[in-house]
Amino acid sequence: MLELPLRSHLNEAIITTGASAVACAGIHLVVAPIWRKMIGRERYAALKRREKLYLAEKTVSTVNALVTGGLALYSITSGGYHGDVLHPYPAAAHYALGIFSGYSLYDTTVMALGAHEPPIMWLHHILGFGGAFAEMCFRELSFFPVAFAISELTVIPFNAIWYLSKFNVPRTSRVMRVALITRAVAFLAIRAPIGIFTMAYAHNQTKGGLPALLNRIYTGRETSRIFATGVFLNTMAFAIMNLIWTIQAIKASTKGRKKEE
Repeated sequence: MLELPLRSHLNEAIITTGASAVACAGIHLVVAPIWRKMIGRERYAALKRREKLYLAEKTVSTVNALVTGGLALYSITSGGYHGDVLHPYPAAAHYALGIFSGYSLYDTTVMALGAHEPPIMWLHHILGFGGAFAEMCFRELSFFPVAFAISELTVIPFNAIWYLSKFNVPRTSRVMRVALITRAVAFLAIRAPIGIFTMAYAHNQTKGGLPALLNRIYTGRETSRIFATGVFLNTMAFAIMNLIWTIQAIKASTKGRKKEE
C-alpha cells in the first residue's frame, strides 16, 4: 500500500498530467485545420505523413515550451530553491512538471501515429515523462528536473525554422539565417550549459556544497536513495542529450553559409 501523502501526490500527478495531455490534444485538433488552410491544398497534399502531423504538433510544442520553460524559470528565479535544493517544491514547479508530463504523453502518441523519430527522441520522451511524473509523486530534489525544463524554451526557434521550411523559405534567405543563428545561440546559452548550471547552483545553495547534499541523501536518508539515484541519472542523461543537440544546431546554422561561400 502507498503511504497516504504519496497516494495523494499520485492522484494529483495523474490529474495534472491528464489535464495537460487533454489540453495538448485539444490545441492540436483546433490548429490542424487552420494550418491546412494556411499552407494550401496542393502543398499540404505534397507533405509526408509525419509533416502533416507536425503542422499542428509544432504549435502545441511551442505552447508547451513557453509555459513549461516559463514556469520552470520562474520557479528558480523567484527564489523557490534559495538555500536548499532537496526539499522545496514550489507550486510553479509542480505545474511545470505536470504540463511537461502531459505534453510528453501527447507527443509520444503523435510519434507513434507516424511521426518517425530517431531513438534519442524516444529516450528523451520516456525519461522526460518518467522523471517529471515521479517527481510530482515524491516531491524531493525537484530543482534538478525543473532546471532542465528551462531548456524547453529553445524549442521555440527550432519550431520557427521548421515552419519556415514548410513555407519554402530558402535556407540562404535572411529570415532563415536569423532563425538558424537564433537557434544556435539559444542552444549554446541554455541547453549546452544547463547541466553545469544545475550542479553549480545546487552546490552554491547547499550548505557544504554537493558533497553535503549527497551525504544528506545517502547517509542521512532525507529522501529515498533509489529515487535520488534516478534523479541524478536522469540529470546526466539530459545533460548529454542537450550537448548532442547543441552540436547539431551549430552545424545546421553554418550549413547555409558554407553553401553561399
